[in-house]
Amino acid sequence: MTRARRLVSPENTAFYRLRLGAAALTLLAVIGAALALNGAYGGGPEVIAHRVSLHPQNSLIAEAQVTLSAAARVFIEYENPAAGKFVTALSEPGTEHHIPVVRLRPETAYAYTIGIQPGGGPAAYGPAGEFTTGPLPPELAGVQIRAAGRSTQPLLATDYKDLTNAWYFLWDETGNIVWYYALQDLENLEVARRNHSIRQKPGGNLVFISYLCCIIEITPLGEAVNWIDLNTRQGLPHHDFRLLPDGRILYPGRTRVAEAGPPRRGRGAAASSVIDRLHIWNPSDGSIETVWDARDFWDISDPAQWPDPELNFSWTHLNSLSPGAGGNLIVSARNRNQIIALSPDFQRIEWQLGGPDSDYEFPHPGDRFYGQHTAAQLPNGHILLFDNGRGRPAAEGGDYSRALELRLDPASGTAVKVWEYRHDPDLYAPFLSSALRLNNGNTLVNFGVNHAEATTLSPLTLVEVNRPGKALFRLEIHAPGGAGGDFPRLFRAAAGLTSIMGETMLRPPAARFDRRPPPR
Repeated sequence: MTRARRLVSPENTAFYRLRLGAAALTLLAVIGAALALNGAYGGGPEVIAHRVSLHPQNSLIAEAQVTLSAAARVFIEYENPAAGKFVTALSEPGTEHHIPVVRLRPETAYAYTIGIQPGGGPAAYGPAGEFTTGPLPPELAGVQIRAAGRSTQPLLATDYKDLTNAWYFLWDETGNIVWYYALQDLENLEVARRNHSIRQKPGGNLVFISYLCCIIEITPLGEAVNWIDLNTRQGLPHHDFRLLPDGRILYPGRTRVAEAGPPRRGRGAAASSVIDRLHIWNPSDGSIETVWDARDFWDISDPAQWPDPELNFSWTHLNSLSPGAGGNLIVSARNRNQIIALSPDFQRIEWQLGGPDSDYEFPHPGDRFYGQHTAAQLPNGHILLFDNGRGRPAAEGGDYSRALELRLDPASGTAVKVWEYRHDPDLYAPFLSSALRLNNGNTLVNFGVNHAEATTLSPLTLVEVNRPGKALFRLEIHAPGGAGGDFPRLFRAAAGLTSIMGETMLRPPAARFDRRPPPR
């Protein structure tokens, strides 16, 4: 059994000490409005000392240190005219408080006010002050960020890999980085410098994949909580994972096996192959259970099960896991140009779309997909995916990428395009990339690499588009490529986050680059 390392007990991290319920936030907003009319509170605990300082390893995280004359809860309101106005979560009762202040823009001045809430009494506003955040890390100095429009999402999450470093970013709705985390070596573990999916747990911690290395959980302050040890017997984690309702984590593991695929064109057969299995990690006890093996469903020795002999070292290459209708699992197998639906118990493949032995035909050849990522089943049963177009025949349009929505008709066994988004002009991202349908019906489309200009200052392009295909928000990351075809990349973009550490937005950002000083 593989054991998981635990670095910091969740109950002992700063984030867990500052959790705030939704009811408390609602009450705080009502009290704050009343206090704005009635003036400062008197007769209760007072602030006798306070200061705000930046996190030593992160210029976009500040800490408010507040000392009270008597025990009470504390919150911080902070704002910048362009960056918006926010209020932190309530602290636990006490006289000494260390309150993280997050969701900050780089090199931006903020005004803040300290709020006090005694037990059972009304809240009060205490002293005010100012602080200014620092720049982004110098490793990002060569990165140019351009944004236009406004996302409908308060926060967007992406990975980012340049030539030497790997990062995770949270962006505000106008395209500013408001949180970052650099992959770093952990105790007794060399973290691979390729990052993939990141997701937020219900309590606020973040879980991410480091490619062919590990699954790591951190607090928003960057404190590592636990991880999966490297274990080739159980498979190397890669690409994607699902946070299960019971706290366990489902993920694909890459394993090399003795079975070889068909001969590669002009090069003979490989001595072995790489397959995928699905595993479930239980962080509470460190156990890992294998629940699915590709060889139990497809014949690895059958050449027909290898759509591209050039890829015979990696047979399946699972790159996304998504919940489907009725509790099943939608899985994207990139190297098979195929999407499958697994039964909830992982014992059956309910249907296959594309690739070998597809259960659905494409009446219109141009509706086929190639080298796809982020396959998901929508509430109406349609399948949304990012169609990379790797290997697309010239007769079907050749080299271009798109977000693609397909309607599946089980009665006729057909798959038909009902919606697509193609960038104008076309962009070609033969690998990486993602498409995500938002709750409001818009789609977040990430062209995670610009293959046509991989060694130049070429943009990675993220757009939020509505149903008619109009781009409401556009984010471009420009960074230089390197020798030998090395290039920056953005694997996946995610949405659905509303806060980083329980903070509430009282006024949204107004503009992207306006860094006027705060009001005095």
